[in-house]
Amino acid sequence: MISRKIFFQLTGIALAVAFILSACITAATIAPAPAWTASSLPVLPTATETPMPTATPAPTATATITPTATLPPVAQVIPSVTAYCRSGPGSNYNPITTLDSGTAYNVIGRNSSNTWWLVQLYGGAVTCWTGAPGTNLVGPVEQAPIVLAQPVLPSPGMFMYSYSCNPGTSKNTFNVTLTWDSVLGATGYHLYRDGVSLASVGATVGSYTDYNAPMNVNLMYELEALNENGSTAPVYVMVPACG
Repeated sequence: MISRKIFFQLTGIALAVAFILSACITAATIAPAPAWTASSLPVLPTATETPMPTATPAPTATATITPTATLPPVAQVIPSVTAYCRSGPGSNYNPITTLDSGTAYNVIGRNSSNTWWLVQLYGGAVTCWTGAPGTNLVGPVEQAPIVLAQPVLPSPGMFMYSYSCNPGTSKNTFNVTLTWDSVLGATGYHLYRDGVSLASVGATVGSYTDYNAPMNVNLMYELEALNENGSTAPVYVMVPACG
């Protein structure tokens, strides 16, 4: 019994000694961590930034200003009086319409002598020729192209007369007969006496008798052939007075 009691006492003493030694060893072993200062920190190499290449700006497109085209002046004629506008460049061509005084008409052509001008009317729907005296020219009229018009017919040939003069008789008449050669392509003929219209005849007729010719005066007869373009230049005969 004594031996067991002594054993337990010795065992308790041994455990106490072991606990004390363990505490001493632990206290001696665990020391506080040293304090780090800024000077004791390792110096790391400084990172060097590599600059990014600078983008080259694209060249700015410069707007090219196109100069405004200057329109050439328009060739025009302005009649100073109301005038006929004809089918061709001459007074023997048929009138198509009339041009108003003071109105400007666009020129699209001219004759070679620059005395008649081909103009446009109604937005170009009608073209005709004008050569009125006193017409005012505007713009490059002389630069308009020369236009050849459909010619009128040649004048009749062999325009001749014969007459029957009976003054102081019961008849007391003066009859003048006119004859001429036909013109190929003519649609008719027109006669004048002393500048006054006398008669119109068909294309197949080649003579005409004036049964009421005035007496005691010289008479001038005039003949022209006709077609769709106009009349020919007239031909004349002079008949001596009867009486």
